[in-house]
Amino acid sequence: MNRRRVVVLGGLAVVLVALAAWVWWPRAAPEEQRAEVPFPWLRAPTTIEPMPGAAPSATEPHAAASAASGAALPARTAASGPVAHDLCGLGRIVVPGSADGGGDREGGALPQLPAPVGRFAFEDAQRRLLQTLAGGDARLRVAAGLLQQPTPGDPAAEAAWARGLVADALASRDAQALRWAATACPFVDDEGACRRRLVRARVQAEPANALHWLDWAAEEPGSADAAWAGLARAQYWREHPLGLAGVLLAAVPPDVPGYLIGSLSMEAMARDAAFPAPPLDPALQRCRGVTGPDCERLARLLVERGDSVQSLMLGRELGEHAGWAPAQLQRLDDEVAALQKQEHHWAVDDKRPLGCETIERQRQHIAAVQRDGELAVLRRNLAAARPASAAAATGAATNPAPTPR
Repeated sequence: MNRRRVVVLGGLAVVLVALAAWVWWPRAAPEEQRAEVPFPWLRAPTTIEPMPGAAPSATEPHAAASAASGAALPARTAASGPVAHDLCGLGRIVVPGSADGGGDREGGALPQLPAPVGRFAFEDAQRRLLQTLAGGDARLRVAAGLLQQPTPGDPAAEAAWARGLVADALASRDAQALRWAATACPFVDDEGACRRRLVRARVQAEPANALHWLDWAAEEPGSADAAWAGLARAQYWREHPLGLAGVLLAAVPPDVPGYLIGSLSMEAMARDAAFPAPPLDPALQRCRGVTGPDCERLARLLVERGDSVQSLMLGRELGEHAGWAPAQLQRLDDEVAALQKQEHHWAVDDKRPLGCETIERQRQHIAAVQRDGELAVLRRNLAAARPASAAAATGAATNPAPTPR
C-alpha cells in the first residue's frame, strides 16, 4: 500500500507548505485580538500601495481583486530592502525587509506581513467562517467541528468535541459527513462502537457507494458476508476528494478577500488530504488466490467508476490479485504516473502565492473536483496538456538550437 500513501502524503505536503507560513506569522497585539469589529477588508491599511487604476472600495470589491491579479511586481529589491506582497483583494503591500536577507524575496515571505493583514485578518476570517458553518445544517456543523478540534492535552474537551461531532453527523444522515466524523471516534469511550455506528449509517445513507460497504467489512468482520452482498449491488466508488474544501469555499463570507480565502482553503485541503485511505485489506484477504466475479467486479468498479487517483491505484492492486494481464496492469501504472503529475495543476506561484491568479486557479480546481471528481478533472487536464507538449516537441524539432561555434 506504499503507493497509496504517496498520493495522500504528496497532496498533504504541498498544501502544508503554505500552511507552515501561517504558523510563523506574528501574532496580533492583545488589543487587536480582543477587537470586536471585523477588519474592514475593503479598506487597505496605510502600509498598502493601492493597485494602479483600481483602488479597493466598498462598492467595487471585484474590481479590486481583478486589479490585484493583473498587477506586475517591481524588480527585485536589495537583500535588506522592502518586500512586496501581492494580496488578492487588497493589492500590493510593501513591508520593510529583514536583516537576514529576506528582502530579496518578492510575493512570498509571508511571515513578514504585518498583523492587520496577516494573522489577525486570517483569524477574523476563520472566526466568521466558523460562525456561518455552525449556524447551518448538521452537515455544515460537522465541517465546523472538524476545523475546531481542541488542542491535545485536554481529554474532557476532546471527548465533548467528539460526542458533538458524531451526534451532528448522525443527525445529518449525509454519507460524507458521517465519514468525516470517524476522525472523532478515537476520543470517545468506545472507539470501535463509534466507528461501527457511523459506517452502518453510511451504507444506509448511500448504498450505491462501494466505499461504504468495504469500510463496513473492515470495521465489522463478522458482517463481511452482508458487506460483500452490498458491494455486489454498488454502482460506483466515491471518496469526494477536497469535499471539505468545497464546503468551506461555499460558506466563506462574500466580503472576505481572496488572499484569505486561499489560506482558509489551504487549511481545509490539508485536512482533506489527511483523511485515512480506504482499507483494501478486507478485499485483498477475500480475493487472495480467488478469481471469482466479486473481486473482478470490485476491481473494475474502482478503475472505471471511481472519483480519485487513489481509487485507480486500489483497483490496480486488486486487479493484480484478480489475475489481470501484465499489459493491463502496466497501462494502469502508466496512467497513474501521468495523472500524479497533474495533481497540482493549480500550483502556487512562488512569487505571488496569495495573488489572484493563484487563488482563482485554486478555487476553480476545488470546484471542479467537487463537481466532477478528482479523476475526471486530472484526466481532463492531462488531455489538454498533451497537445501542448506535442506542439512544444514539434517546435523544438523544427527549430533546433544553434550549434555553438
